[in-house]
Amino acid sequence: MSIGTSLPREYRTGSGRMVGVVIGTVIALPSGLYPLWTDDSIPTTAKALVTLLLLAFFTWLIAAAARAATVVDRGGIRVRGFLRVRRLAWADVQDIRVEVNPGAAFQDAAAERVSYAYGFTGRRVQLMYVDDAHVSLDDEIAFLRRTWQELRGTGWAPAVGFEARIKRGEARRFALLAGLGCAMGAAFPLALLMVVAMFTDLPGVLEMVFSPGVAMGVVVPAVFVVAASVAYWRRRNLGQHQGYHR
Repeated sequence: MSIGTSLPREYRTGSGRMVGVVIGTVIALPSGLYPLWTDDSIPTTAKALVTLLLLAFFTWLIAAAARAATVVDRGGIRVRGFLRVRRLAWADVQDIRVEVNPGAAFQDAAAERVSYAYGFTGRRVQLMYVDDAHVSLDDEIAFLRRTWQELRGTGWAPAVGFEARIKRGEARRFALLAGLGCAMGAAFPLALLMVVAMFTDLPGVLEMVFSPGVAMGVVVPAVFVVAASVAYWRRRNLGQHQGYHR
């Protein structure tokens, strides 16, 4: 099948997933509102207002999830997200890549590999639903890359400094994840030490360090900053960059 007859192409979540979202919301919302409506200390007006706001929010969330999509046509790529629409003309696309989804470890049934289109500034746009949870990812990426190469124009050339901007962006994202991971890892033992400090006589300096304000307000942020800085330096200077598939 030629590229011309394959466009436009739209990627969106399946109807089965949307039904699951709706059912989950219908089940969860009443149970969440039950404590509110059984609390006699809260005025009825406030209960009604909160209920209406929650109903409006979940209605918008379901509608936005149903509308979200990646649309590919002869003009370029259009990604309808929850909050905004992002467009990339084929001539502006610098690359289309598959990357590992770092959030997959924390979500059930999440995509392990997701896709991004990179603009000439080096900023990336995630192609919603073009991932290994919704499509045959390698086949679709091959199709998108062929489409891009055919429609970007004969005068297309890579943007100057594109790869350097990509590497800086990778380093920043990796540094953020590394900093958050180390900060979360430090918070648990610090909490235990704070409990121990409550029942133990410690020297003045240790007692101050293990006080809640210093431990969580100073030590944990300091761990984040140091870990993120080291991770960024390693990525930028040792050439350790996130893998991707062209």
